[in-house]
Amino acid sequence: MIYRAVNFLAQQLNEHLAITNANLPADFTQLRNVAHLSDEEVRGLNNVLVTLLSVSEDNVLKNATDNLRGSISSKTAPKYFNLYVLFASCNYQSYPDSLKVLSQMVDFFEKNPILTHSADTGQEDSLPGFRLNVDSYAPGFEENNNMWTTMGGKQYPHMLYRVRLVEIPKPVTGQKMGVIKQFELKDRLS
Repeated sequence: MIYRAVNFLAQQLNEHLAITNANLPADFTQLRNVAHLSDEEVRGLNNVLVTLLSVSEDNVLKNATDNLRGSISSKTAPKYFNLYVLFASCNYQSYPDSLKVLSQMVDFFEKNPILTHSADTGQEDSLPGFRLNVDSYAPGFEENNNMWTTMGGKQYPHMLYRVRLVEIPKPVTGQKMGVIKQFELKDRLS
């Protein structure tokens, strides 16, 4: 699910950039780890690179219940994750072009803070859908410096986003059950 979510973000951004810049290659936005770029690869860069930096479970939303007016639905609980995703605008030849693409990225996520991917339908073992809530995340100078130092020290124009991933569980066909209000013991334990 995490791969599907980050890949979906990259695809959506790529589609937006292709509309605003007709001369971009089809694979302009790439799912790649910035930390693993060789010096030769860096010299040939003209892409937006999408890198997953960190994943954490969102414990606050995890504990929310879905009990509605005395009945309990037997369905799978959704999963909640925070994904910290780095979008680096890497154009080795033209720093101004990197900044232009960075501005277009920011514009895209400001206009589309919520992205939804529908569940695959038609098959019993199909994958669930998900919703992505995209918020910019601005680390301080020291944290930002530590992040780039950890990834090899080459810093590019970038934005870091916290993406809240909410799995939309497939509906479970079954009956609704009532809430247990009392129970009866048939045998006593001593």
